[in-house]
Amino acid sequence: MAGINQLESLRVLKAVVESGSFTAAAGRLKISAARVSKSIERLEEELETTLFKRSTRHMQITDSGERCYRQALTLLGQWKALKDELTETQASPQGKLRISAPMTWGLCHLAPLLTEFMAMYPQIRLDIQLNDQHVNVLEGEYDLVLRLSRQLADSALLCQRITQYRYIACATPEYLAENGTPLHPQELKQHACLIYLNPGATPKWQFFQDGKTLDLYIDPYLQSNNSKLLHTTLLAGQGIMLIPEFMVNEDLASGRLTPILTDFDTEALSLFALRPKDHMAPHRLKLLQDFLYRRLNQAE
Repeated sequence: MAGINQLESLRVLKAVVESGSFTAAAGRLKISAARVSKSIERLEEELETTLFKRSTRHMQITDSGERCYRQALTLLGQWKALKDELTETQASPQGKLRISAPMTWGLCHLAPLLTEFMAMYPQIRLDIQLNDQHVNVLEGEYDLVLRLSRQLADSALLCQRITQYRYIACATPEYLAENGTPLHPQELKQHACLIYLNPGATPKWQFFQDGKTLDLYIDPYLQSNNSKLLHTTLLAGQGIMLIPEFMVNEDLASGRLTPILTDFDTEALSLFALRPKDHMAPHRLKLLQDFLYRRLNQAE
């Protein structure tokens, strides 16, 4: 019973802080002001601290109260997530998921997968935001952030590698017929290079051979932070690009593009699923993560 009372006291604390007074909190929670006061007193006794400075006309939250309020938000959120998960596992999965994903990957791969997922779980509502900029996962705006990256250093995050993609150096047959086919990465300096580049980043391509790393600093013929624009220019025969394989698999199979420098390896691009460590994942989110992992790792 004590656990339930403490949970109620945290709800009362949250209401008092957000509504500004014991009376307003009582109205918000539809309980008596005396019960609000008793809940706060019980919490102060349990924590052995003063949460609010009270007088006949004013109420002010203390530093301890501020810290307790922040923890209350986390604990109440975890409790709600647990209730939601238990409810979902006993019934049809439902609720909303807000997902952030890379723009081009989302259009190429996520869109058809979501159509399939939505048919499987029609009561799960989705809010998908496509953005190539790195969103702040810890701010809690999203239930899940999907990110394409070579490596991650976010130690405060739960991270699952969903799949990996290779980079492919390629160009149209027409471009190579007119300009020649480079046999070594250094020869790319004599070619029109199309490069994906975010503002402030260094225009560099990396190749590997026999355990050695070759960093090639590019003077790009065209640079952009939109890979779809670059892909269109690549197919128009305007140059050579080092591009993730998921964007050009069909073009390579059809002959619209020709791979080059195949004796050299390239760095892998991983798709990561990220969420804060202190957020309990609802059942519907686990269903989506498991679904994406299975579908993206199926043998083609």
